[in-house]
Amino acid sequence: MAIQVFLPKRSVFALITLCVLGGIVIVLGTTLPHATITVHPKITQRNVSKDILLSSKSTTPDYIHYALPAKIITQEGTAQKTVQQSGGDITQGNSKGTVTFTNNQDTEQRLLPHTHLRYEPNGTMFLTDNPVIIPPQGTVDASITAEQTGSSGDVAPGKFLIDKFSPGLQKVVYAVSTSQFSGGQVGAQTISQQDIDNAKKSALDDATAQALDKIKQQAGGAEIRQDLLSVNTESNDASVQAGSHAVSYTASATVQAKEFIVDSHDIVSLMTLALRADVAPDEEFLSYDPASFSLKISQTDWATGQAKVSATLTGTYAKKIGSTELSENNLAGLSKQELNDHFTSFPSIGSVDIKFWPFWVSSTPSNLSQINVEVAH
Repeated sequence: MAIQVFLPKRSVFALITLCVLGGIVIVLGTTLPHATITVHPKITQRNVSKDILLSSKSTTPDYIHYALPAKIITQEGTAQKTVQQSGGDITQGNSKGTVTFTNNQDTEQRLLPHTHLRYEPNGTMFLTDNPVIIPPQGTVDASITAEQTGSSGDVAPGKFLIDKFSPGLQKVVYAVSTSQFSGGQVGAQTISQQDIDNAKKSALDDATAQALDKIKQQAGGAEIRQDLLSVNTESNDASVQAGSHAVSYTASATVQAKEFIVDSHDIVSLMTLALRADVAPDEEFLSYDPASFSLKISQTDWATGQAKVSATLTGTYAKKIGSTELSENNLAGLSKQELNDHFTSFPSIGSVDIKFWPFWVSSTPSNLSQINVEVAH
């Protein structure tokens, strides 16, 4: 006799649902697992230096011989700084200085001590300190002192006339000073060499800044590079010497600045070519670092309008990854750590990013179609 078992409808529905869910789990377990493996090539950086010729006679860039057209701008800068002593008592004295006597005659000229010299710009009188013998058609240096005390004797560089000479003789025998006199007013403080050096540097900086401003104005908005600027100091003097008690003194400077005006974009283009030329067979050029770009003048010839500059730029290179490194073979069942060890064992690979999906997957699927290996820089 057959036995019939009757199940409630709810139980039947639950059983069917369970079977369906089980089937879904089986399908998901076999078709959904996926592994995405992103390999990054080994990256290296190298500095490349190249000599580039700048020429004011060229009109177009020469990317074969690494030569670029450039424009030369030359400007002069002058500056004078006056330093005033502050604090302490000021006393009156007789200003002193040195002059150079010139004799344009064929016979020597002799001057006694305390011979009167007249400072031509304002008539201030000075006296020779010692006897002076001026050779024919020659010059000689001598010290002189202001006849009167006070600041009137602290005169600027200028011409001195021998007061007792006739106007005609004064034209051929005279004296000239090249530095300011001091001592007419005496300050309480002693001027040190450091004080003088600071004043001279300040004047030199101002003269250089003035020349550079003139270059910028003449360039009309073109790029001015400090590394292509050449500054020649023509003079940098002070009106006093260390140990002086002058109440005030001046420092002056004259510079000549020359600038090569060149398009930096052209230089970077040349350097990019140099970076690409430095690529090894097993790598490729990726990019360059703009912040690493530098220039340095190594040789200049202002007469011919040429300069040789050394340019440096840093490039980034990536190793080439071949099909062997990207093969999915022999990857099934490997954990993330095992996958990482596998790929980084290749000298061309620097790092690996591994993603398993869904979340419960802990190793690569056995189905190769569910393993995706890709390259990213």
